[in-house]
Amino acid sequence: MIDLDIPRLLSGIAPRWVSKAGCAILGIGLAVLLRFIVQQITPGAAPFAFVYPAALLATLLGGWQAGMGTLVGTELLAWVFVVPKDPQGGHTEQQVAAAILVALTAAAVIAVGEGFRVAAQRIVTERNAKIAERELLFRELQHRVSNDFTIVNSLLDLQRRRSTDPETRQALEQAMGRIRSVARVHHHLYTLPDIGAIDFRQYLADLCTALAQAAFPPSGLYLRCHCDQAYMPRNRAIAIGLVTNELVTNAVKHAFPDDRAGNIDVRFQKSDAGWSLSVSDDGIGFSQPQPRTGLGTTLLEEFARQAGGTLSIEAGNGTTARLVLPPTAAQSSVQDSTDI
Repeated sequence: MIDLDIPRLLSGIAPRWVSKAGCAILGIGLAVLLRFIVQQITPGAAPFAFVYPAALLATLLGGWQAGMGTLVGTELLAWVFVVPKDPQGGHTEQQVAAAILVALTAAAVIAVGEGFRVAAQRIVTERNAKIAERELLFRELQHRVSNDFTIVNSLLDLQRRRSTDPETRQALEQAMGRIRSVARVHHHLYTLPDIGAIDFRQYLADLCTALAQAAFPPSGLYLRCHCDQAYMPRNRAIAIGLVTNELVTNAVKHAFPDDRAGNIDVRFQKSDAGWSLSVSDDGIGFSQPQPRTGLGTTLLEEFARQAGGTLSIEAGNGTTARLVLPPTAAQSSVQDSTDI
């Protein structure tokens, strides 16, 4: 529901009485404009006809005081300039009675409008309070989840330092790296506004910046990111972010041995077939088909399934991993994204 309480909206700009007077003037102006149009067609017809809509509009925008001001102003103008006079320049008793009846019925309309306005304000206030409470609970939940990531990572690190078996230490280090990766995706996604559709271009840019700062060793590696404008549900953005995180981390780890310099390109773009995420590098690549039985591969396939796409890996001058998504995976505008 749209909040049209003009005095409250302008409380930091103008005093309330000024806002209410402005609403009354707006109502009177509307009535004068409509009367001017009607006068060109049927002069003098229904002199008080526009008192009601003008008073109701002013009441809804500025309260009953604005409505009463509009009522007085419009009826006075109609009485002076529109209501026909008798040969002596006065008004008949019937005209006076009609004016009084219009004033009473218009006052009743103002009362109804004020009741609706107060009810609408109450609904808006309650809705905003519920949204604020939900947002607070949501942020608290995310804070606790972030703390849980930190605790689990610390426990694994403690176990790693106590272990003397190299394979165990390596497995624990890999587990710690993946927990940090998931925590990084979680942090950047849930710091976005709580809206129905995620601005994926902004999210992917932030994620790539975080990856470049956290995952890249101090060498000549560079991460470049390009993303078409896209909006998608939060759950799908999480899955694609996890795929991106895993692929970039793998490229840093395996494609550039011995501090080799190079580039990693992350692209999310629209095509005739739908949407695609690609992570490519100009590293050493691989000449033989790679086994698809490791934990990293299993995670990638699961993340791809959650995103609703299919993942493929190609070798050439480096390695390119591509996640192909259907056209319905994202939309190019916020309005379209509501249909996802």
